[in-house]
Amino acid sequence: MVGAVPKLNPFRPGSVISPGTFVGRIEEIDVVEQSLLQTRNGNPQHFIIEGERGIGKSSLCLWVDYLARGDTTYDGKNRLSFIVVNTELHAAMGYDDIVDAILAELKRQIANREPLLEACKTAWDFLSRFQVSGVKYDRPQPLATNSKRLDELTDVLVNLIEESLGAVEGVLILIDEADRPPSEAHLGQLCKLLTERLSRRRCERVCIGLSGLPDLMQKLKDSHESSLRIFNILELKPLEFAERMTVIDRGIEQANKSSDTKVEIEDNAKRLIANLSEGYPHFLQEFAHCAFATDSDNNISVTDVLSGTFSEHGALNQLGRKYFADLYIDQIGSEDYRRVLIAMADHMDDWVGRQTIINSSGVKESIVNNALSALRERKIILSNPRARGEYRLPTRSFAVWIKARETQKKAEPALSVGDTASVINVLAPKPGANEG
Repeated sequence: MVGAVPKLNPFRPGSVISPGTFVGRIEEIDVVEQSLLQTRNGNPQHFIIEGERGIGKSSLCLWVDYLARGDTTYDGKNRLSFIVVNTELHAAMGYDDIVDAILAELKRQIANREPLLEACKTAWDFLSRFQVSGVKYDRPQPLATNSKRLDELTDVLVNLIEESLGAVEGVLILIDEADRPPSEAHLGQLCKLLTERLSRRRCERVCIGLSGLPDLMQKLKDSHESSLRIFNILELKPLEFAERMTVIDRGIEQANKSSDTKVEIEDNAKRLIANLSEGYPHFLQEFAHCAFATDSDNNISVTDVLSGTFSEHGALNQLGRKYFADLYIDQIGSEDYRRVLIAMADHMDDWVGRQTIINSSGVKESIVNNALSALRERKIILSNPRARGEYRLPTRSFAVWIKARETQKKAEPALSVGDTASVINVLAPKPGANEG
């Protein structure tokens, strides 16, 4: 209809999910809440949020930001009052760059709070004179870390806590994309030394929270062998099936609140989206977004989900381009090599033996051997350092995407004749089955 106002699509692949539509992560949220409450009471508890791309780390960080600032309650009625230094790191940042980023954000946060400007004169005196030395993250990495910059950061935090006189309960230094800088940036050493300096100054109301990909752990350890000991490590896993369904329901509710035209979604369509995503929040948003965009009669059906997922520019294609094109398409010219990856995907990101791969893939042993060697060299698969002849895919999400592509092939005969019931049998378990 010409001139019709398009429906608001509530599903946002590639965007951080706002706390109002955030679902799941109950255990992780409980740990973070206790970390902040302990820090408020002078017993700082630091934490790391780690997981694969698309698992929801940045969305959880945003929720933590809201919680610490007091924009949401921690027990249904009471609120915290932290200054939140929320910053994101970049690949070429060094030690001084990271300290500068923290100081710059701290300056911005205090400048926005008039009572703190009046109360925290010593801290503000330094910060008001502080200037970030540009954004050229290409300076050579120093052979030793700069203790002067760390001392300045320590002084500011101590003065801020001492002079705030109860105006704030603590400071949360929340660092997203913490895995991006190299080990030589010494983020682990920075965190370890900062906590020790603050402790010696009896400043015990500063909490550090890091978020990053799994290789963050090794980078921290390379930087300072004992740096991991100061953190509680929270590994994000895929959402449970019921949580995935709730995400979809909340999205539909949000769309209906913003429009007089109500949208409905069939139960089978919801289950199909939930199962295709395998619990990865970004995947879930992508599949739901494309299904919502495909719908033309305000009733999202299995057909809408299939069209939105498997069309030329659909969800599966989008996920491949954003995440996996380099691993699965650009670096591989042999279909036999892809069959090896397909066989491994059945085991998700678990270790699988060479003979099992040979049996499952249907590829000749000599070709499998060549494939495993080539794929390992290109870092498309990993070899088990503790067990000879065992391999795995680098991430579970890569396996999920490969399986979704194969699911499409299985469903194509039924799709070609419009046999929706058969497609459902291929893609989604019956209600009550072990879904997800």
